[in-house]
Amino acid sequence: MSSIANMHKSRSVIDADTTPVTVFTGFLGAGKTTIIIDLLKRVSPKYNIVLLKNEFGDAETDSALARESHIQVTEMTNGCLCCVLVGQMKRALEEMKAKYRPDRIIIETSGSAFPAPIAWQIREMESSGFHLDAILTVIDCINFCGYEDTSYTARMQAQYTDLILLNKWSHVTERQLDIVVDHINELNTDTPKIKVGSDGSVDPEMIFGLDTTLFALSERPSVVADLSSTIGSAGRNLSHHAHEVDLVEIRRNQGTSLVEDGICSTEFIAFLMSLPAEDVYRVKGIVRLVGSVTDSETSPANSSKTDDSALYIVNHAFGRYTLTCLTAYAHQAPDVLVCVTILGTGLRMHLPRLLQGFMASEIEATVQWAQRPE
Repeated sequence: MSSIANMHKSRSVIDADTTPVTVFTGFLGAGKTTIIIDLLKRVSPKYNIVLLKNEFGDAETDSALARESHIQVTEMTNGCLCCVLVGQMKRALEEMKAKYRPDRIIIETSGSAFPAPIAWQIREMESSGFHLDAILTVIDCINFCGYEDTSYTARMQAQYTDLILLNKWSHVTERQLDIVVDHINELNTDTPKIKVGSDGSVDPEMIFGLDTTLFALSERPSVVADLSSTIGSAGRNLSHHAHEVDLVEIRRNQGTSLVEDGICSTEFIAFLMSLPAEDVYRVKGIVRLVGSVTDSETSPANSSKTDDSALYIVNHAFGRYTLTCLTAYAHQAPDVLVCVTILGTGLRMHLPRLLQGFMASEIEATVQWAQRPE
């Protein structure tokens, strides 16, 4: 462990061999990965941080994006850290500590994860050399008010946290931001709230070394019953996320499709822009595109200008998208045409349109429809 680790270690007294853990939560498409990647660029290269990434579905999209920034990543797919992967998280943390000897571990949960069970799992690992530094919740200021009423998970994430990061606030008016903050305050008045930079930037000094107070909060009699119910229900219901969102996964490889070179970039971008933000929460994955590519958050000067086919990470959330050309990961997926995960509500009626946009057939799609209670 490097000597510079003490800069961000913790304000409480912990053993020199103890690794602090920072957990990022936030609903689908809130912008967690973008913030983390920018954050890691702001710490000293001597400060060794590794990332444990929990993906929804089995497309390791955000992990591939992180690797493009040369970050050490361990991924856990097809389940939530708070329930399905509860035992696997402990093993993953222990393996990361032994392999990388990190100064800090960052956990990025899936958008469907309850933060409380994750916090308590880490607390139980204190004897193994882990210390929960903080739970951080990323709030999407554009869309939070839209899904807050329908998503119990989103509300829990806003309530059980040490710090709330207001993301995408620059894309709304001052009045709209006030409304979002009012909604958050109805759920959680006391927790500090800070604005994320318009480029996804956060000062490490603001979020490292916070020393979580959540366990003290959880020991209050008024909170214990609700928290115990939440942790218990997450443990019993291994598909709690299935009650909130539909899941569609599409896989296509070269040699199995009539379209071997890739999807026309112009047509694909038009398809992304046509997706209804109120129903399609998130599209993330890898696609092979042909033609010049410019994403909605990149200037023409930074766009791709090739007519050859290339693999791109597509990251679409509530009507906004980015396309990132793959380099580090590309050689690992030479035959991939499409490998995407789509999450939202009412996707059953949009399935034909989704298949058409990705030029896929029904047999190349796996679906899981939300089982919403009556």
